[in-house]
Amino acid sequence: MKLQVMKPDVSGRRFSLPNDIWTRKLKPPVFAVLAYLQYHSCRKIHGVPAMRELAMHTKLSAKMAEQQVNVLVDRGFVTSSLLPAWSPPKSRNFFTLPDEIFYLNLGHGPITVYAYLLYCEDRRIHQCHPSYSTIADVTGLSVNTVMKHVTTLVDKQIITVEHTSYIDNNGMKWNGNNLYTILPIRQAMDAFYRRQLVELELTAERQRAAKLLQKQETPA
Repeated sequence: MKLQVMKPDVSGRRFSLPNDIWTRKLKPPVFAVLAYLQYHSCRKIHGVPAMRELAMHTKLSAKMAEQQVNVLVDRGFVTSSLLPAWSPPKSRNFFTLPDEIFYLNLGHGPITVYAYLLYCEDRRIHQCHPSYSTIADVTGLSVNTVMKHVTTLVDKQIITVEHTSYIDNNGMKWNGNNLYTILPIRQAMDAFYRRQLVELELTAERQRAAKLLQKQETPA
């Protein structure tokens, strides 16, 4: 039997968030849910998203997703119908995220770190270089957690990281901030598809081996 996995369809579409979202000190679970609601609104997807839908795309439990929604409603970020309450960003006071970010099994932490890198990105060359401590301060994460999420983004081929150094006035060499390059989202989607296919093949092989072992152990 030939194994099949749905080939990813990369839309190329993006949705915007206002730059000043980073001044609101939203924790990653709240930020990720808000970002998904903005995506849902921008695509004019019919109906109010269910809690299990929010949970699935942000890797939260349904109960935790509901808690984040309540925070957003209480703070006036979304309406009771879960529509973003702000006016569309004007001029260049916004940054954008690809729609596909919610379909890569990332979770709220990596999504938030990725979003901040996109906010910092020089859109001409798709690079930025915020420090770990800056990312941690803005996202409310620890430095170690930021480093873990950066590794996740690298592993999923969403970004690359180049370690940098500099020489001070005394001739001493010091480690500099990482240089992050934002990769095309299609590359990440293709890598995700390949991983799914490999996992499916491994599962099928395990099932075949289990059936063979059971057959061998069954008395004639």
